[in-house]
Amino acid sequence: MSLNSAPRKKVLGIGAPRFAKKEFQELQEIADVHWFVPDDHLQVIREVKRLCDEHGPFDAGYVLFGTAKYGPFTEEMLGPMFPGCGLFASGGAGYDDIPIGWLAANGAYAANTPTAVTNATADMAAFLTLAVLRDTTKAEANLRAGLWRDGLELNEDPFGKTFGIFGMGKIAKATAKKVQGLGMKVIYHSRTQLSDEEEKALDIAYVSEAKLLATSDVLSLHCPLTPATKGWLSKQRIAQMKDNSFLVNTSRGAIVDEEALIQALESGKIKRAGLDVFVGEPKPNPWVFKSDRVTIQPHWGAFTTGTIYTGELLRQVLDNVRTFLETGKPRYPVNNPADKQRTNFSLEKS
Repeated sequence: MSLNSAPRKKVLGIGAPRFAKKEFQELQEIADVHWFVPDDHLQVIREVKRLCDEHGPFDAGYVLFGTAKYGPFTEEMLGPMFPGCGLFASGGAGYDDIPIGWLAANGAYAANTPTAVTNATADMAAFLTLAVLRDTTKAEANLRAGLWRDGLELNEDPFGKTFGIFGMGKIAKATAKKVQGLGMKVIYHSRTQLSDEEEKALDIAYVSEAKLLATSDVLSLHCPLTPATKGWLSKQRIAQMKDNSFLVNTSRGAIVDEEALIQALESGKIKRAGLDVFVGEPKPNPWVFKSDRVTIQPHWGAFTTGTIYTGELLRQVLDNVRTFLETGKPRYPVNNPADKQRTNFSLEKS
């Protein structure tokens, strides 16, 4: 069968491109892309089912970026795409809201964008580090209230302080370089220790979990959310932290026991926290809106023009979809489908 007479591939898209329209159009040249603008969780469930009923089956699906309002991507939501779908690609490094095991059991790849958000998220971690050390949230509130420096206490210098990292992945490595530029010493604990050569190149030192907690002036969380890391920063581990230390979290809110953190902030055990992620996004615990002990952002770390263009469309989400359609495997898979003998999806074959 010639290419012209071969059935066109079909892609279901959750979200429209905001940048890289040229690359999106190139995908449309090799596949029929049916997409909708997501609103909330129930609306996405309805729209996925509607598109599957009207245009399915689909060879692949994707979701773009900023999914807190309508995630997680449950079996109920993705179920209408099966059987037939071989890929669900998402924008972002984390994939805790994607049922990767269920997808694999149904013969489908899950794919992420592992490097697209690296620099922007590391920038956010560095910003939050400075914000909590320099107490900029309280200072800004003072100024806006017309109080100038009245009642403000001296804040902290980053130079010479120990920056502790839990979870040494790409974002953590980029963050280490940024805070070293502020004169901070970097230590880390991770499931897997880096090689001696990489530690030397990064100028970082591996320590035990206990030493990480006990000696870090700033503890920065960079691990993925998994069953093993959910609630990792517990009341017991907070008790092991250095008194009057600082916390930065740009990873996932559920890595922290939220109530234990609030207690630690109120008692002063943890002096201040910089948080870009929360339990219950997009509606965090109301406590964070009232406290001047936290600098907060709306999971905003990766929302830069460069990151959205690179991660959401140009290189990795669209590249995952296109590579899968052409070869049968995405460029950045995060699971292993049960059906490893999948039909070759190359465009050059029928």
